[in-house]
Amino acid sequence: MSSKEKTIFIYTLEDYKADIKISKSLDDIGKRRALATASSKKYKQTVLFGWLEKVEVNEQVDLTPTLALNLVKGWIGRGIDRERLNKWFMTTDRTAANKSEDHHRKDELIEKYKERVNNDIKKAIVDMRKIKKSVF
Repeated sequence: MSSKEKTIFIYTLEDYKADIKISKSLDDIGKRRALATASSKKYKQTVLFGWLEKVEVNEQVDLTPTLALNLVKGWIGRGIDRERLNKWFMTTDRTAANKSEDHHRKDELIEKYKERVNNDIKKAIVDMRKIKKSVF
């Protein structure tokens, strides 16, 4: 699917910083933690969506929401927002009868990209910690 057709989800470090500043101003500790956690997840998801797009383009993979979810689970051990996956990778009128022929490549793609994805997630965590320290 071309990038013009996708509902692109991008949440930058600047967005993260803005949300952390907002969370700092909240009186309720529970709401503060919830916003900070949600912000962290959004930024990590952006990193993961970037990798999914790289795999789709570089490997010429017919990436469906299910295959994308399986890749993410293989890379980081947990899933991500299914609604966003559907918006990004869903093909109208696709059924189980005409599903992606690339599901058999799942393990190969997980193995090929796992280390690089995890390195980028670790870098994202370091970047977010720096921002949190600068705000608090």
